[in-house]
Amino acid sequence: MIKMMKAGWTMAWHQPFAVCALFIYNLIWGLVLYSMIRSVVVPLLHRYPGNDLSREAVQLFWIEGQFQIMKTDLIQYYLWWGCALLAARMLLTPLLNAGVYYSVEHTELNAGYRFVQGIQKLGLPFLGLYVLQILLSLAPLYILVPKAVEGYNKHLTLVTLAWNVLPLIGGYLLYLFLLQTVFMYVQFGKLNGKSSAHSLRLFLRNIMPVLLLAFTLLLVTLTISAAVMTSAMLWAGFAALIGVQAYRFIHMFCKMWAITSQYALWNAKEE
Repeated sequence: MIKMMKAGWTMAWHQPFAVCALFIYNLIWGLVLYSMIRSVVVPLLHRYPGNDLSREAVQLFWIEGQFQIMKTDLIQYYLWWGCALLAARMLLTPLLNAGVYYSVEHTELNAGYRFVQGIQKLGLPFLGLYVLQILLSLAPLYILVPKAVEGYNKHLTLVTLAWNVLPLIGGYLLYLFLLQTVFMYVQFGKLNGKSSAHSLRLFLRNIMPVLLLAFTLLLVTLTISAAVMTSAMLWAGFAALIGVQAYRFIHMFCKMWAITSQYALWNAKEE
């Protein structure tokens, strides 16, 4: 496993264009999402009654807000914007993934050229796989959400509710982790002209090293995230702001490292 991680690190280190593309994409997405949320929250905060006003004024504020949401079309504007952003992300994410995966394989080409070529050649197959992955990700919620609501209605305390709901959440997160890893190998197959059945067989034959490698890299990423967030809370200021922005770039590199390490394992098992 260490050998695969080292090979993946080397491969990721030689993909600066793809890492920067992922960083810029996530940065722009974050800014757009922030601007949208800010346009909703800030006007509400300006109208929120301060501590110097009575309790009845606060209650009136919430009643007015509930009336505008339930009885007017105010929320439709934001729902349409939210759906448009979600559709844009669902379209752009698989296209960028296609460029990233193609760049990992075709290192002999120019960085920008191979990224664009990947989008052109693998964009549609990756888009189809992404839609399928989203559908499979949402499918368990049909069972889990009613169970969570039932648990909320049954249990009177937060402790008993947590004991009832947390295993469901943990199982769902584990399912998403496994699903993401499976689709990563299916995408490797598309990249190399292999069928999905071939990719799934290779994944199942090597499921233990694949999951161990994925879990180790996930643990590394979470450790870095925890360290950055903790330092930002302890040493708030300009240095913390720079650290958080640098972390975003490091996070994208770790994402690339996870892909290249699994691809190194894929190549090793294919030989």
